[in-house]
Amino acid sequence: MTSVHLQRAGRLAVVTLDRTARRNSFDLDMLGQFEQVLHDLGRDDTVEVVLLTGAGTAFCAGTDLAELATLDAATTMSVQRRTAELVERWYRLEQTTVTAFNGPAIGSGAILGLASDLRLAADTCFFTFPEVGFGIPLTWGGMAILADLVGADRAKRWLLLGERIDAARLHQLELVTEVVPPDRVTDAGTELAHRLLAVPALGRSMTKRTARLAGPRFDAVATDSYLGALSVALRPAGPYRHPEADRHPEADRHPEADR
Repeated sequence: MTSVHLQRAGRLAVVTLDRTARRNSFDLDMLGQFEQVLHDLGRDDTVEVVLLTGAGTAFCAGTDLAELATLDAATTMSVQRRTAELVERWYRLEQTTVTAFNGPAIGSGAILGLASDLRLAADTCFFTFPEVGFGIPLTWGGMAILADLVGADRAKRWLLLGERIDAARLHQLELVTEVVPPDRVTDAGTELAHRLLAVPALGRSMTKRTARLAGPRFDAVATDSYLGALSVALRPAGPYRHPEADRHPEADRHPEADR
């Protein structure tokens, strides 16, 4: 079953995460499909802008922890390495990238979207980072990206307290350029992509290259795969209820809440 769709329309490509039964969280199969999409885009000189979004009401709930709990140590280590590389490859993609957050983005799912060049969100979108409550750190290169975008101290607070950051706050922090109703998010993303396509390609490409020099330092989180695998192995036993669930019942529907 295809859980990552790639559609091309001239110079624009749209990547859609489509594993709605699990809130578009990544299992091994979906990880492999996204890696293939990145491989294809990396070899496609006809595509200049890539729009990333999710199917259904959620953008992405990060790693499917239900599957992760079944993996042996070696496979867990491989998954942690591959997911960190996935975000870095998306961040370094030659094309200009846009994320349209069509709904909630949880943990590393938010990190993937934040690794795009530009972002917008539906007003139903929120971020939350529950990993610490599960006894594991945020991986996928997440701390480097968050610290770069919002500052290390604020990022640390978000992770330690598992705070919920709603769409209005994301806009206030300039993490997204626009907040729109859910039924407008695809159109708004496409409109933003076409605004980018109206700018000369060389200017966009060189601006992205120079910005990368001042962007997240992925080398600083090179140990993510090791730390992630170790923390999964040492995580507390038994189910965990995220503290936000009492205030926000929809949190129970995220894969992270299944454990």
